[in-house]
Amino acid sequence: MLAGLPQLSGSPVCVYARPELTAHRGKLRAGAEGHGTEVYAASFIRKREIILSEELFEDLRLLRLIVIHELFHFVWTRLGNRARNEFHDLLAREIQRGARGELGESADVSKRAFRLRSQPEFRSRLWREYACESFCDTAAWMYSGVREWGEYRLAKRWRAPREEWFRKVFTGCWSC
Repeated sequence: MLAGLPQLSGSPVCVYARPELTAHRGKLRAGAEGHGTEVYAASFIRKREIILSEELFEDLRLLRLIVIHELFHFVWTRLGNRARNEFHDLLAREIQRGARGELGESADVSKRAFRLRSQPEFRSRLWREYACESFCDTAAWMYSGVREWGEYRLAKRWRAPREEWFRKVFTGCWSC
């Protein structure tokens, strides 16, 4: 499942599977069909846990995308301000040049929430949430081996700078 990832180190991350995951009022629920928004997974950084929807195991490509996405939430928290700011700047340039779409649903939803504000502010809470989701979706695109997917709506010309950034930053071993 994790073949092809950059070298990562850190305390173990426990992974659990639960049926019918939903998010409601900031809480993750299992088996609560109809209550909240259906989600594939959630990461709990401080607990070092990832909870996956059992339904993901029916589609191994999607499972790989989601596992890598969730794992990179742990990487994002340890990335450091310099690298995080570089990624923020890369995204800001994309938006200023009119890039539309994203490399996954979570980043796309976050990007739309950020852009819907009457005067979106870079470095706001919505911006930081978008940058994190975009980072994790980009990592899943980069390292999953799934190069074509219906959720990849970012034009190929915008993907190349992200890929270059990831290859430059993720040399050696990274803490997560």
